[in-house]
Amino acid sequence: MLTIVPLECAPDVVLSVPGSKSITNRALILAALAEGVSTLQGVLAAEDTQVMITALRALGFSVAVDSEAETVVVEGQGGRISAASAEIFVGNSGTSVRFLTALVALGQGPYRLDGVVRMRVRPLGDLLTALETLGVSAVSEAETGCPPLVVSAQNGLHGGTVSLRAEASSQFLTALLMVAPYAQSDVRLEIVGSLRPFYIEITRRMMAQWGIETETEIQTAAESGAYRSFIVRSGRKYTSQNSYTIEPDASSASYFFAAAALTGGRVTVRGLSVDALQGDVRFATEVLAQMGCSITSASNGLTVVGPEPGTLRGIERDMSAISDTAPTLAAIAPFATTPTTLHGLAHTRHQECDRIAAVCTELRKLGVHVEERADGYTIYPLPNDLLPAEKMPSFKAIESKVAVETYNDHRIAMSFALIGLMRPGVTILNPGCVAKTFPNYWQRLDLLRS
Repeated sequence: MLTIVPLECAPDVVLSVPGSKSITNRALILAALAEGVSTLQGVLAAEDTQVMITALRALGFSVAVDSEAETVVVEGQGGRISAASAEIFVGNSGTSVRFLTALVALGQGPYRLDGVVRMRVRPLGDLLTALETLGVSAVSEAETGCPPLVVSAQNGLHGGTVSLRAEASSQFLTALLMVAPYAQSDVRLEIVGSLRPFYIEITRRMMAQWGIETETEIQTAAESGAYRSFIVRSGRKYTSQNSYTIEPDASSASYFFAAAALTGGRVTVRGLSVDALQGDVRFATEVLAQMGCSITSASNGLTVVGPEPGTLRGIERDMSAISDTAPTLAAIAPFATTPTTLHGLAHTRHQECDRIAAVCTELRKLGVHVEERADGYTIYPLPNDLLPAEKMPSFKAIESKVAVETYNDHRIAMSFALIGLMRPGVTILNPGCVAKTFPNYWQRLDLLRS
């Protein structure tokens, strides 16, 4: 366990965060699919990316890692998988299991994918159904739609038209898009229901950087901006990259930006800009701006300056497009002057933990009034005797300590630590779970005191 020490003054710092998990794992797949050697720079070194690297090696890919230089060199096989079969352990990495399930469809099978206990309740049925439509045997051993999975791909992806309900996870669509150029015929992915485009735009822009364009059709004018279908032409290959740079992780940056919002401080994260590939940069540019923060983008990075302590505004927001930052927003919401309502989060009940239930449970331990709903929650401001004073340090002494359960979820741990920067006595259980995406998070958090 780790007890967080409150800040004594508002931070004014420039710092770095690790590379993006979303971009790193996409880049690893694209590099493996490309013909030739690709060098990835600024690669995130964490459990989720190590799971992906280990899996690629099990599938026969050469992957060389230089941790000190944050560099990975991948020898791509042009859409081929040399391993005739493999047992792949995905841990609790949702990104890895989705991307790899689609990748092994290009092999000669069988390939078995399994993970930790929590992974065995994470639904993948829609992705399995889509692969079956494309001519691949993809089944859940327990017939639950969850891992363990067995993918048997004797003749690769046939191609054709697939209807995909992408509301549960846009990563299903990403997984299929990335492997689609290697199908035997064109692949058309028709979207059932609504699809938020931000994470898919990361995929499409990266595919274009590696030489493959996707074609799209848009919904009717009444649903402007919502995709109806994607078309990927067969017979083309990704181009290897001599040097591909991974952006800093915008989700990881959200915790430091939130600290600025809480304290009226100033935090700059190097390497991020308003034009970042990652949709989660909108946590700063839209969410925190709406709450009263000042946002600027310059050559040295993205900067958030918080409002005067005690003036942070509550908001109502559909967080479906940037759901990884919902726990971050939930952690600062009690310090706003008005309630904050988040919705569009139903799918987060099936992530590393039930993030809606976890957030509500742990906030209540801290004396916060929360109303839980199926797809989100409303968080009310803390009582006046717990609100920030006019200047830092912000709280009167509170004798009681509160142990925050993290549910082995890195985002719960990192988010609730923010409350400990403001309120004495907050103790994070299992702080080591942050290794999933941000191994040195606690050391970086201490930089706010410099």
